[in-house]
Amino acid sequence: MVRKVAGAAVATLAVVLSVVLVGGQIGSGGFLWWGNHEPIYIYGNDGFTVENGVFSGSGTVEDPYVIEGWRIDHPQADYGLYIDHTTAHFVIRDCVIEGTCMAGIYFNTVRNGRVEDTQIGLSDTAIYLLDSTYNIIERNVIAESKYGVVTAANSRDNIITGNTFLDNGLNAYDPNRWNQWSLNCVGNYWSDYNGYDADDDGIGDIPYYAIYDKYPLMSPPVEWTRVAAAGLTYAGNVVSPDGSLVVSSETPISLSAMDPGSGLSEIQYSIDRGPWMTYSAPIYLVGEDGPQKLAFYGIDRLGNVEPQRTVSFMLDNHPPITDIEIGEPKYEDARGTWITSKSMITLNLIQASTYGTTQTFYRIDGRGWQRYYAPFTICGADGPHQISYYSRNASGVTEDLKTNIIIKDDAPPSTRGAQASSSSAGVAVQVGPTTPNVEIPPVVEQPTPVSATPAPVVVEEPVPVVVEESTPVAEEPAPIVEELPVEPEIEVPVQTESSVPAESPVQTDSDTT
Repeated sequence: MVRKVAGAAVATLAVVLSVVLVGGQIGSGGFLWWGNHEPIYIYGNDGFTVENGVFSGSGTVEDPYVIEGWRIDHPQADYGLYIDHTTAHFVIRDCVIEGTCMAGIYFNTVRNGRVEDTQIGLSDTAIYLLDSTYNIIERNVIAESKYGVVTAANSRDNIITGNTFLDNGLNAYDPNRWNQWSLNCVGNYWSDYNGYDADDDGIGDIPYYAIYDKYPLMSPPVEWTRVAAAGLTYAGNVVSPDGSLVVSSETPISLSAMDPGSGLSEIQYSIDRGPWMTYSAPIYLVGEDGPQKLAFYGIDRLGNVEPQRTVSFMLDNHPPITDIEIGEPKYEDARGTWITSKSMITLNLIQASTYGTTQTFYRIDGRGWQRYYAPFTICGADGPHQISYYSRNASGVTEDLKTNIIIKDDAPPSTRGAQASSSSAGVAVQVGPTTPNVEIPPVVEQPTPVSATPAPVVVEEPVPVVVEESTPVAEEPAPIVEELPVEPEIEVPVQTESSVPAESPVQTDSDTT
């Protein structure tokens, strides 16, 4: 006869991860999965990006930005997750935020945000709302902090319900009572509530007067699991879009069961409808990337068999790796890579899952994300431009965000230099220092007669020197020349038959005398 025992042979699946792939354990709401992340700061609606922990969404009511699956535990950080001046719709879920100096989650002038199924504790303040409105805080654990939830400045019309407040110095602070601490007759659990539940409906018969929660809960709606992260993860969500758990062939999958009666005899399991096997050690999935199903059940020592259970997995042994290729023309130096608006930029998948389609996304100078289909060019002003990109497998595994800085230069060079002068035959044009073999006469200090040699005439075309009939030079001495002759250049006249006629020689002072 089959013995009916309520808890007989209940097998529990736990994916124990001690390698650097994924992390998680079973919580009251199901599996909690996360990867380690640095503190996140988001300013404005444009700050909801992949590098800031956003996995999906467009910021609308129907498709909010989703931040999930992260563990942030940095005792030296002021904040774990800081949202600043945003109006887009977003959800923070399934995160663990602990050990911050000031606040685990901080909203500054934020509306349309939601925090759910998240554990915040061991901080100065778990959640701090400053001048923030129309936000929802639901089904969270807020534990062992100096302050639980603080609503400050003009924070109003926020809904805080279904949360577990455990052993905080001050569980909540709402001096003006501008916020709603219950919804549909369901409030929060307060560890310091001293009321009673005479009708045994799970709701206190008197309000929690410290914050005026009219419907305080008598037992925690969410348990504080106090679980620790298993290590680093892929930079992506480890729950696939269809809800399967993403693992690799290095991820051990453990099965455990307990029976309150005669005790557990064995656990049977099967992978993808294969042969049933007796469980004795952690299971590792192998084969091609893609979905696999693990079925299992327990049997006690009296032969009682547990109903069969099935868990879906997504095997992904090839996290995506993307490389950037910059086409010609390009030039590289110590300052970076230089391109023009004609240089083609290609994003190549070096590695991708063999299951489904791996998608690549990119953006330029912080603008909106685009799906990559074909090589593209950089337009806009000359100067530095930032290209960010990443790829995501169909399993949801996403590579780390990559960023490159390139410098666009479409401006042609500008050449400067001396303009050469035109010269005709027979005319000497000298540029630079004086010719060494030309003797420079000394400066005349006493009055002297005018030089007999006329100054050469340097023109574009040779012009003959016209000499008037000679006249005697006046006996009165010539005035002293105030301006000294230019020393650097002495032009020697070139006399040709065309410049000085043979029948009219130049007369000197001695001839006149």
